[in-house]
Amino acid sequence: MTKAIVATILLMLIAVSPLAHAEDVQVVLTDQDIALIRTNCVGVQSSMQRVHSSDALARYNLAQQYNIISTKLMAPMNSRVSLNKLNGVAMTQTTVDFDETVSEFKLMYQQYEETTSRALKMNCKDQPVSFYDTLVMARSQKAAVRDAINRINILLQQYDTQFDQLRAQALQKTTGVTP
Repeated sequence: MTKAIVATILLMLIAVSPLAHAEDVQVVLTDQDIALIRTNCVGVQSSMQRVHSSDALARYNLAQQYNIISTKLMAPMNSRVSLNKLNGVAMTQTTVDFDETVSEFKLMYQQYEETTSRALKMNCKDQPVSFYDTLVMARSQKAAVRDAINRINILLQQYDTQFDQLRAQALQKTTGVTP
């Protein structure tokens, strides 16, 4: 019983943990590993289904928020900066980088979602090695999604800093006072 619990936890950690080893490293599964995967894979698939559902909702909400930030905040701000003849080149470049990274995020998430769906549809008892390989791939893809989210957050912080600098320059230009 304890081995089953440990194996289940191990498989779940593989499925949802960040990538912690080199991409080119091949793991050789022993017969005992394969037997543990066969024994516990249905429970892992059940847990994966819950993670898959919550990930889908989170991705939808994030994509929607990113779209609002780009179209309702960044684009209008960049237009106002330009209309007021201020130098907003850095902010515009950050907006372009933001939009490109959001597109990468969506693509990476789609790949992760497809791999996870494939793992959920697999007959893991008959194909334990393929199931394991698919879990490892999904884990790597989820790490890529997480990296894209981190890059997006950095770009948002960068835009905020650039906006503060532009605002300070505009205040100094109009009032002669440095904030």
